[in-house]
Amino acid sequence: MMVELVKKKLNSGMGKDVAWTFALQIIIMLCSFAINKILSNRLSIDDFGQYNVIKRSVQVLSFVMLAGVGIALPRYIPLYKGGESRQSIIPLLCASLLYMSGVALVVSVGCAIFSGQVGRLIIGQMGDSVLLAVALAYAFTLALAQFVYAYYRGIGNFKWYNGTQLVVQLAIILPLVLLPVLTTSYVFVSWLIVTALLVAFYLGRELWRKHFPLTAFAKGMPMLGSCLRAIVKYSSWRLLADFFLFSLSAFPLVYISSHQGLQPTAYYSVGVTFVTMVTPVFSFMGIILLPYVSQAIARNELKDANRFVNRLAMLYISASLLITAVMYVFIGFLTSLFFAESYVVTSNLSRIMILSILPQALYLLYRNPIDAVAVFPYNTLILGVCLLLMVVAFCNLETIEEFAWAYLGVSLLQGGLSWLTWKLLQNKKI
Repeated sequence: MMVELVKKKLNSGMGKDVAWTFALQIIIMLCSFAINKILSNRLSIDDFGQYNVIKRSVQVLSFVMLAGVGIALPRYIPLYKGGESRQSIIPLLCASLLYMSGVALVVSVGCAIFSGQVGRLIIGQMGDSVLLAVALAYAFTLALAQFVYAYYRGIGNFKWYNGTQLVVQLAIILPLVLLPVLTTSYVFVSWLIVTALLVAFYLGRELWRKHFPLTAFAKGMPMLGSCLRAIVKYSSWRLLADFFLFSLSAFPLVYISSHQGLQPTAYYSVGVTFVTMVTPVFSFMGIILLPYVSQAIARNELKDANRFVNRLAMLYISASLLITAVMYVFIGFLTSLFFAESYVVTSNLSRIMILSILPQALYLLYRNPIDAVAVFPYNTLILGVCLLLMVVAFCNLETIEEFAWAYLGVSLLQGGLSWLTWKLLQNKKI
């Protein structure tokens, strides 16, 4: 029964989206491996540690600046276009950009005022205002890129959704190969320039050319206020959820950097990198599930969506167990393959952390259906509890091995609470 249903879905339009998304997300994951391989060889251990601190911090900042719009657009665009009263999405897009810009301005001003303290958290050192400014600018550029991805995801154009991400990933590899000298500053300056140019191209090509003719723009403006209220109401708590989610990866690196130095940070980041480079393979279905479940709500077909999610969970469990087993056995070889030889000493640490793949895969499966069904920010609550537990644990532990076990424990809680929440919503909604 499960195989037949999955086969039927894969032969449908949604199935083609799944296949396309899965294939390109695998390539994007391989690009991430390539980037880490290049940087671990070309940067010193201290610079590689600082790179990972800035990378995780920028991810947190970019999703704060995205302000939850990355979840809101894939939910509301199908509802606006597929409901009984079809509505223009132009004011929705304008409201989203306005909200993002306001949040980004507040974040940037706050970082400028407290640059001394914030600098140590974001870039791993104090006094480098130029690098801090580059990190903030790059974070906002990534937020705009996520806005473009969310738009494509919302309109159901998964070829462009995945294709634009792949182009960005391939483009940022070029300066890492071509620059004769590579430092942490050069990495992020080059990435800022490349990503900004690509985002400007996609915004100009797709959003302006197709959806902002002046007559349609003027006609949709009366709805701007109501769209802005809907976005703010739905996105505000999701903004906090995004902050919590990426803090779960960023906080350990920032904490270890502050208390034990950049070398332990570099070693710990190997395990985190293995997890964060594999888990996007499991997020690909969640990417499609949010607009899919939103459409199901508009069509009163939620039972079908529920059955599909439950069957996918079995596939996720099987795939994650297989991947974890392979990585656990061959972790030494994989470390030398994707990082420099000097990082093979982290193998035992990485073995602990890759056990987090299964619970994080379940979280990535359930979080999008949960957000599609419920306006209440259940994911924010789950991630807030997990982040609080992680902070408490790290403050009471000392070695990086203990930190790795704490990371695993928090991941188990994260996956378990997500599964429990979806089960409770099944009984409530279906």
